[in-house]
Amino acid sequence: MSDALLAFDSSGRRENPRVALLHGWPLDRAIWSEVVRPVSSAGLHVLCPDLPGFGDSPSTEPDRWTVEAYGDEVAAFLLRFGPEPAALAGHSFGGYVALALADRHPELVAALGLVASRTLADSEAGRKGRQETIAKVRAQGSRALLPDLARKLLAPSAPQPLVDRATRMIERARPDGVIAGLAAMAARPDRTAVLESFPGHALVLHGNEDQLIPEREAADPKGFRAIVREILPGIGHMPMWEAPQATIQAILRWARAVHPV
Repeated sequence: MSDALLAFDSSGRRENPRVALLHGWPLDRAIWSEVVRPVSSAGLHVLCPDLPGFGDSPSTEPDRWTVEAYGDEVAAFLLRFGPEPAALAGHSFGGYVALALADRHPELVAALGLVASRTLADSEAGRKGRQETIAKVRAQGSRALLPDLARKLLAPSAPQPLVDRATRMIERARPDGVIAGLAAMAARPDRTAVLESFPGHALVLHGNEDQLIPEREAADPKGFRAIVREILPGIGHMPMWEAPQATIQAILRWARAVHPV
């Protein structure tokens, strides 16, 4: 773990039960802006960090980053607020980081959530595609991801203002962070067993029109009773934007299961 401080937003009283929300790639903590205050108003302390190399967090060395390294950084971040375990949920890439953290630092995770994410590793074709995207970003910068990614982040029927919002966030992304995240995702292992053996409460929230991670890849752990699992109709890869109220309610049901407030 490094000594680099992650940029973050915090809402709610520090002594309240902790909920940490991790953003997806190539985004930043601002994706949770509609969610933070309603969740903290329910008596929870909500933390939203920028992962290394994203948003306002320090830049990275692209060759050193794995989902495990990101998980270790978030573990160090959480420990700055005390040793108590948090309800930890990650969006997309943030879900891969949350799974790695739960695998390596289980004492810090009271509840585990995947929002528009999955437990599976990349296919060979998926890894090849990420390497091709790395080459494009190295040559052209983060704008090489546009316009396709901005549209694929959302359901086909999503309004243009949301596409514009996604475009602006992608334009702000730093190439080093984008490349590091791509390399980490390409190398990550299958962590289905981590979710299926997780002893606490789990959250799986997914849109049935997700164009990046199809609904069929949303985790559905067999025999797992302590779970909030919702598939949102007409929603794409960004449920916190496309269906903020449903996202808030799902997070609250999940967090309250382990932290009654």
